[in-house]
Amino acid sequence: MQNYWLSEQNKNTPREVANEAPNKMAPAEQEFVNALRAIAKKYGKLSNSDGNGIWVGYVEASENDNASIGVMCSNCSQYEGSGVCKIVKQKVQDGGYCRLAAIPDGVVNGSKKDDDEED
Repeated sequence: MQNYWLSEQNKNTPREVANEAPNKMAPAEQEFVNALRAIAKKYGKLSNSDGNGIWVGYVEASENDNASIGVMCSNCSQYEGSGVCKIVKQKVQDGGYCRLAAIPDGVVNGSKKDDDEED
């Protein structure tokens, strides 16, 4: 799948891309972010045990095997800083992550292909 929304002229570092996330996300990802924020606004911030049926699956920084490729709270569009997430109730760590992460394309530097990608 081609990332049509990233300009070839925009070769920012991953941190710069994350900081400019609202302007650099694919439309579907921006809708995902907005939908999660709307859910958190309507029902309250999410946690694993709040009875809303949404499992956050938060992983602390010390257990994050994907931090080296950029999968972490500090790169997520939902992260406010200082351990605060816009959608997750508990205090989070910069290097942690949850399964609801919305990390702009170009920030994660993984070399492994997705299972649904064609060779």
